[in-house]
Amino acid sequence: MDQYLQILINREWISPLADRFMALLSDFNAWAPWLLGLIVAGIVLGNFRLRAMILCACIAVGLCDGIAVNVLKHKVGRPRPSQVEPGVRMVQLGVPPSPFPRVLGVITPPVISYPHGIKPPEEPGVLIPDHPTQGHSFPSGHAANNMAVTTVLILFYRRGGWFYLPIALMIGYSRIYTGAHWPSDVLAGFFLGVVGGWFAVLLMREAWRRWGLALVPRLASTHPSLLS
Repeated sequence: MDQYLQILINREWISPLADRFMALLSDFNAWAPWLLGLIVAGIVLGNFRLRAMILCACIAVGLCDGIAVNVLKHKVGRPRPSQVEPGVRMVQLGVPPSPFPRVLGVITPPVISYPHGIKPPEEPGVLIPDHPTQGHSFPSGHAANNMAVTTVLILFYRRGGWFYLPIALMIGYSRIYTGAHWPSDVLAGFFLGVVGGWFAVLLMREAWRRWGLALVPRLASTHPSLLS
């Protein structure tokens, strides 16, 4: 089933427009500078709850990506689809015109490659690398990190935090579409993200309850609860 779904998403349910959109969602380097700008703006201009949420989200991502995902990737050692599955399409964001930022690569044709040199005849002119992409596949760090942020947002903002859920789900889907992961990698990443986000908020809420008044009495007296 895992292989069947990967083939459907990666090779059957495709379109030129989806290639560009999914490549953009999957490319962390394209939107990382904008994300960093939002984080800095939130820290500088935000209120107590927003700053606490950003701190919890950073801790959640650190727990998920820095510990859980990294450990599981090396323990499981599962190869990526492009390493073992003939015919996988690797879809990458196009190169933007210089000196524009990488995010504008979405306006240029995506780079589509077939690591095993097997490509359909109706797609001429694509890049065929000499070797498949390296790295471990299980679980998906993109899926884990974005679902961790979603969980933190929901815990802090309730209904308002649900807006990010479709984005997190689409980023996970893009990792399958672009040939980077198996569907089960993404599902496992989502699960780790929920656990990591919940645990980070629980940890910080308890730390604030125990030591907030001792460390920052004025702030803690104004905000006795981390979440409200």
